[in-house]
Amino acid sequence: MGSSFDLAYIRSQVPITRSRAYLFSGALAPAALPVLAAWNSWSTAWQEDPNSVYTAEALIGSSASLRASFARLIGGDPAGVAITDNTSRAANIAIRALAGRRGNNVVVDSGTYPSSLYPWYARGEYEVRLVETDGIADAAGAMAARVNDGTVAICVSHVAPLTGRRHDLAALAALAHRHDAALVVDAAQSTGVVPIDVRREGVDILVTTAMKWLMGPPGVGFLYLATNVLDKVPVLDVGYLGLEGRRAEWPRDRMPTVSADARRYELGLPNLPGVLAAKAGIDLLMEVGIIKVAEHVNKLTTRCLEGLAEQSADIVTPLDPNQRAGVIAVSHPRAERIFECCRDARVDIGVAGNLRVDPHVFNNEDDIDRFLDSFEQFNR
Repeated sequence: MGSSFDLAYIRSQVPITRSRAYLFSGALAPAALPVLAAWNSWSTAWQEDPNSVYTAEALIGSSASLRASFARLIGGDPAGVAITDNTSRAANIAIRALAGRRGNNVVVDSGTYPSSLYPWYARGEYEVRLVETDGIADAAGAMAARVNDGTVAICVSHVAPLTGRRHDLAALAALAHRHDAALVVDAAQSTGVVPIDVRREGVDILVTTAMKWLMGPPGVGFLYLATNVLDKVPVLDVGYLGLEGRRAEWPRDRMPTVSADARRYELGLPNLPGVLAAKAGIDLLMEVGIIKVAEHVNKLTTRCLEGLAEQSADIVTPLDPNQRAGVIAVSHPRAERIFECCRDARVDIGVAGNLRVDPHVFNNEDDIDRFLDSFEQFNR
């Protein structure tokens, strides 16, 4: 695509833009042509020549390629990436990986999604210190009062799914590391729409999914462990794909060597068509450039927020661009009815308590205006 941002090209790759204003990528992004082509290619081969998708390259190489693409996206080391089936699985592995570290509490903010919050409660060995951060400009400062040398981790959703609030990861990492704690980030609402550099920002553990802003399919998630964390994590579960050596060389009388990389948490075959499709989604975003994606989405969210403000809507999401990303949350007493009215107008938004409007790189200003018109007509 070169150095310019070609919205027409991007929209041509996402067929739903021809008929609908789809504004809910923070739930499930629509299938883009290269993503669907990757999925269908595997399915066709499975139908016509199953052995062609059961080679070492197909089974091992495609996963390695996806790990490498995801690592480039987040600025991490591919050795620290494991493919999971969803964010929840990745979060549970991450929390188990921290077991045995010094400390008895975890500090969690009020926007953390259940998939990254409830596993801490389920373990029963940590005091979960919940900190309200909504409406507070300095979230790290608010959390600092609850962090001490007994803190195992600070755990946050990078972008809160119910409010759209975005955290300053570098500030949280600095706070965590002053107390020898880990920063655990649920990035399901930010990978693919917000530039992330886990090494520069100091993220120790990151979990996310392919099906949202990464424009991939359901059934694929990611776990990233920084080197300093991975080196200390014990073997949790064992499966044949996480072992070193070839199948013919696996001993029967002893435990074989387990991979030192994060792939040791990949026990068996992943969702193979999903692996190919997830890579195609990431590659499409990287072709555009995540910085350009973020800039475009910021323009659309700004336009939407300004339009909602003109209609005196009850906006939940911070207006400061540094504290938001692609998620716009609006409180309304008849949110479900607005959702249905938008659907009737071929405008797709979300509702989970609050209304959700999540524009992505393939959306344009007309999509935003179609939503604003529907919102205004409903409220007349």
